[in-house]
Amino acid sequence: MGQMNSRQLYYFTVIAETGSFTAAAKKLGLSQPPLSKQIMMLEEDLGVRLLTRGARKAELTEAGSYLYSRAKDILSMMDTAADELQNFPSSSKGILKLGTISSSGSFLADSILPGFCRLHPNVRFEISEGNTYELLEKLKNGIIECAVVRTPFNTDGFHCVFGSEEPLTAVGVSSWFDAIPGGTIRLTDLAGKPLIYYRRFDAIISMAFQNIGAAPNIFCRNDDARTCLQWAGAGLGVALVPESISSMRPAEGLTVRIIDSPETVTRMTAIYKKNGYVSNIAKEFVTYFETHSNSHSASQPSQTQRIR
Repeated sequence: MGQMNSRQLYYFTVIAETGSFTAAAKKLGLSQPPLSKQIMMLEEDLGVRLLTRGARKAELTEAGSYLYSRAKDILSMMDTAADELQNFPSSSKGILKLGTISSSGSFLADSILPGFCRLHPNVRFEISEGNTYELLEKLKNGIIECAVVRTPFNTDGFHCVFGSEEPLTAVGVSSWFDAIPGGTIRLTDLAGKPLIYYRRFDAIISMAFQNIGAAPNIFCRNDDARTCLQWAGAGLGVALVPESISSMRPAEGLTVRIIDSPETVTRMTAIYKKNGYVSNIAKEFVTYFETHSNSHSASQPSQTQRIR
């Protein structure tokens, strides 16, 4: 059995993305026969058919679809290694492959990145966006070097720097809150109301309601703060989101109430893998996060706030 190589993988991804051998050969600056030969060798080495060849197009088989997703990651990792070696051992330049959750955007842009970039003007960024679980997997697989995620998550195997504790808020159209006195809101006030929240918050929300002898009325679980706020803006229910996210404005006229419960809190967290190589740039980013995140507080709304 032969050895597949990076050139074959790259050729294969170009065919998958262009949809034909003809278009791929043109993009690669090759004639079609050598390209076809490389793919045939790749298929022979792997022992599977990767592409279904038609008169005008090439379609991925199930095995081809699987290899395509892995090939993109492999090629990305090879590029990262080459970039790091080119800049090694300097910590003042290079590419930082950083994972970010949607709820960290304004915090990073306002409180972390400006100062970090002033200290490291030659650093460039490649951002991978996703939810916490997706970013943890990318860290484990070496696709990214560090990430800003949100608790709760399994911290085993990661070096973690925790930001300030942040309460969850209840966000919805004003009619959900008309009968509730102003100020903070209790979980008992939310019992029975249709709730919209991150799937990851299931455990802490269920436990918080259990502690008051009630069960949450779960209307929608999802994986993104923007979805929570969009559904709340449509009047479908009450979104339970971290305080720093409640200022994202998908709709006007939303009321924000801080939840008065010690269990319903979360923290933004900068992490990288404990074992394995981590660049100086990534370590310095996490260190900078540590020294600057705790001084940051979400714009403190009054305990009852109307988004306009």
